[in-house]
Amino acid sequence: MRFVYQSNLDNNRHNFYNEVERQSVLLSLLIEKDIDFIGAGANFYQAGSKQDWQQFPLFANSLISSSKSLISLQWMQKVEKQDIEQYVKNVKTIFPSFSLYTVPKNQPKTYGYVMKNNMPIYVATDIYPRDKLNIPLLGFYSSRERFQLVLDEFMQTGRPSVSDKIRLLQDSLESNAPKTGMLVYHPVFSADKKSLKGVMVGVLRINSYFEKLVSSTSLGESLVIRIVDTGFDAEDDPIMYESKRWDDFSGLTYISRINIENRIWKIEYKTNNQLAKNQRVTLAWMFIGALAISTLIALLIFMVMRDKGQIEEQLAIRTKELHYLAMHDDLTGLLNRRSVTDIFNQYIENKKPFGLICFDVDNFKQINDTYGHPEGDQVLKHITAITIQLLGSASSIARLGGDEFSILLEVKNREELKQVAEDVHLAIAQSPTLHYDIEIKQTVSLGAALWRGESREDLIKASDQALYESKMKGRNQVTICE
Repeated sequence: MRFVYQSNLDNNRHNFYNEVERQSVLLSLLIEKDIDFIGAGANFYQAGSKQDWQQFPLFANSLISSSKSLISLQWMQKVEKQDIEQYVKNVKTIFPSFSLYTVPKNQPKTYGYVMKNNMPIYVATDIYPRDKLNIPLLGFYSSRERFQLVLDEFMQTGRPSVSDKIRLLQDSLESNAPKTGMLVYHPVFSADKKSLKGVMVGVLRINSYFEKLVSSTSLGESLVIRIVDTGFDAEDDPIMYESKRWDDFSGLTYISRINIENRIWKIEYKTNNQLAKNQRVTLAWMFIGALAISTLIALLIFMVMRDKGQIEEQLAIRTKELHYLAMHDDLTGLLNRRSVTDIFNQYIENKKPFGLICFDVDNFKQINDTYGHPEGDQVLKHITAITIQLLGSASSIARLGGDEFSILLEVKNREELKQVAEDVHLAIAQSPTLHYDIEIKQTVSLGAALWRGESREDLIKASDQALYESKMKGRNQVTICE
């Protein structure tokens, strides 16, 4: 009986560690999925013309309907001070009630332009859904220092920025309103990526993440969770979520951390590591059976150990699956941005000679518009298959998002890098995508750079510049950074 009791406790401890690892990966996946949705909204404004911007509600509807936590998308257009009067006049033709306003820190709602040094403002120009809660947000711009820091970070990294826990304007402008939201700011750059056209803001209900996290755990009420934001400006209210019975638990503790763009969340788990009710009942029946017949004891022990092994196996499989999903693109099966970053760092640490090739599909939006998005996805899969067949396991191929791909590979010199890039370019151009009876011809523009000891960011910038030159020269060609 003592052996079985201790075995159950050890089993519970092992299940606890496996479960919390799975939960951390799940939370990271949920948030990254929404950030990808918001990035798709940003790409709509970055890739489309101003004439297409009026179609934003149709595009945004499909994104928001795919997420339970993403409640709104806001397009914040960059407006210079001298253009404000004409800008307001133009927007009023679509939204007659449109009015420019801001909410300075610790001050009430203020109308008009209040910025210093003639700074440009980023104004909520369109929003989805266009309902009675969201329409009053049109005309809002941020005059706070925190937003300026977000803009500075865009220019340094080119990556989205995530806010701390905030109270949403959709709920109330009052300072005592509960903080139930989080904002994801996604930059929308000009074609040369040197300036901003605006910012796509995704509004998230963070409670839905934590409700999903709690409801999906297999440990039920024997597990409590606390999530603490350790990022910038979170000191006043760092606790994102805390189980109601958090202070009642004092047993096993486990702490993990997940990176969410520019923020780090600390996730704390606790369990009392006591036997569950069904485990106590099992032990009681084992004791009764031991008094009656020794074979019954052997049978019950066998059943307990078998159940233990099955639970461990199921949790291990699930954890492995989630780890794979976290490191791979779900459409093509290629590596994603997170995993290719790790490989990048390994190359640099080992000081191996290598090169970076970046490419994207020429006029991919036109392919989607002409044939449809399922056919567009088939083109991405076909390009993936061609590249894998050509390069095999000798390189790390990744899909960075949308129609953007990258290849990391060991090469000794610029000529070898150029040869690989041209092989990829030629192979894709000569193999159109066959989807049912449709033949879709596709080409790609490539930019490549050889690593010469610079930082990861500088190498990426060099490769992006080479890709940009390929596009400016007419697309469907290869440019190697000098």
